[in-house]
Amino acid sequence: MKNKLNRTILCIIDDLRSNQLFNFIERGFLPNFKKLIDNGIYSKNCVTDFPSITYPTQVSIITGTYTGDYKNELCHGIPVYNWMGRDTSPPDLRNYGSNRLDIFKMNDDLGENCQTLFEMIDGGNKSSITQFINRGTDYFFPENKLKLILFYLYIRNSINLSKTMARANNIVVNKLLDNFKNPKRYFNIKEPPICSIIWFMSPDVLLHKFGSDDKRYKLNLLHIDAVLGRLITELDNLGFLDETAIAITSDHGNYGAKRVGDLNNTLRALKLKHYHPRRKVHGNINISEFGGVGFFYFKGKINACNSKIWNYPTLSELENYGLKRINLTDELFKIDGVELLYYNDNYTYDNTNKVFLKRKLIDDERVIEGTLESKGSGKNMKTRYLLKNDEDNDIFGYSKDEKASKLLNGKYYSMDEWLDATYHLDYPLYPDLICRHFKNPRSADIILSTNGNIIYNLVHGKKINNDLFQHDIGKRESSIVPLIISGSEDIPKKEIPFCKITDIVPSLLALLGKSSHKSVVGKSII
Repeated sequence: MKNKLNRTILCIIDDLRSNQLFNFIERGFLPNFKKLIDNGIYSKNCVTDFPSITYPTQVSIITGTYTGDYKNELCHGIPVYNWMGRDTSPPDLRNYGSNRLDIFKMNDDLGENCQTLFEMIDGGNKSSITQFINRGTDYFFPENKLKLILFYLYIRNSINLSKTMARANNIVVNKLLDNFKNPKRYFNIKEPPICSIIWFMSPDVLLHKFGSDDKRYKLNLLHIDAVLGRLITELDNLGFLDETAIAITSDHGNYGAKRVGDLNNTLRALKLKHYHPRRKVHGNINISEFGGVGFFYFKGKINACNSKIWNYPTLSELENYGLKRINLTDELFKIDGVELLYYNDNYTYDNTNKVFLKRKLIDDERVIEGTLESKGSGKNMKTRYLLKNDEDNDIFGYSKDEKASKLLNGKYYSMDEWLDATYHLDYPLYPDLICRHFKNPRSADIILSTNGNIIYNLVHGKKINNDLFQHDIGKRESSIVPLIISGSEDIPKKEIPFCKITDIVPSLLALLGKSSHKSVVGKSII
């Protein structure tokens, strides 16, 4: 029998913890979400990317692959929301958030060694509503840069933020429905879209301001349930629901910190001066962003031909840095609240990679160490997690778990083996994800992480606000998101105990009877 499914809609609800969503569903607050999980596939344990920040997590959702050496491997090129690119002089500073023009560069920044879901589906019209990862689409809203600026000014500067977020939710669904009702307004071919991606950004706006326990955040989630119900009802009335697979997920969860910290005294004591592209003295450090997780770029030895080039520092430089010859991998633990530190060996050339791990134990100030090693690339990459001495030096706490501890034997394991062993723990899938992240030449030299009690709210060294709510640390509250695939009656009804966000694209393509691009590392959960 011919497969009836020939359309797909991917809904990304920004900043939604899995346990909160399913708790609301079980308590009867979200009837339309309940209807979707009762009539489709769902998982309460979908593991997001590292770091759990809007980009790159949404990039990984939409491409079905993670980041890495995007010039030479099958992967995408977005390491983090804000990053430094060292292959230009002076270096590029990307800011996909407050610099709204940078966000239009993201489709190029993906690189040519991956494809979006739009590019993997041949023929037919494709629509992207407020989602900027839209390479291969035929229609995008907002349609131009002026509309984009006006849209964001409207959202960010609203006096009544709750009402504005509700209007934004309605705009997303109304625009998609109009694509179905009046395709000739949007496409050259008078046919509703076969592939659509919509992004509900409203929970993220409210989360950062008020937190996920605030009434305004919760009421907004109820409103998203209502507009999704209207989307499903109208698709059914138009005759499209039974041929459509609707996937609903989030990019990351969230948590609340106790206070906002200040780095200035620590940086001054270490003689570290922040890079500023328009100053004559450019500095030797760039903190591309630091919420609970910080991404630190350091300037290597000055290039004899061009002092504006930011070379990669060697491991020996990181351990003997600057005028004071400080060991950065020790001294950065002096930053208030920092417990974890990751840094990379940039000088391996045999398709292997080594990442060094340190953790400061707050109770006794002892520092423990470990190592991640990877070999291969793409879906064939395997990693091993080595403890320096014994299980007392376990950075991620895997040794305390019966299942995960079996992988601490010095052998290499695939991403799905790590997923199976760690999805239920804090820092799920980290041995695989961290290695992939550091293979990207745009990644930071040193990554720091607090436990979430203290955050810093820095973007390229500048403090942006005093909000206490974030979503970047590796604990489950940030790392585990929901996944629902429903819509057509052809979709099987079952619960999946665990999966990863890169499984979404191959699952949707499998339902449509189509093949994934060779870069896709996820696998179908159908």
